[in-house]
Amino acid sequence: MTKKRFLFLRVPSSGPKALAGPPNDFSSLNEAEARLRDITSGNLKAHHTYLEIIEYTGDKVAFLNTKGILA
Repeated sequence: MTKKRFLFLRVPSSGPKALAGPPNDFSSLNEAEARLRDITSGNLKAHHTYLEIIEYTGDKVAFLNTKGILA
């Protein structure tokens, strides 16, 4: 069975979703949420309109390609 992993993404106001700056790949949702809290506790740049955590399994590069997410 493939383990779940969690990616931390930035969703700009225009353009495709992309991986946020490292670290951006986590083995637990708690780790990903902690990263989100760290980022949102400071100031976000204007072009980062939204941050998102998504779950994936299997090959990360294949998942990113399938979803149209930039690495």
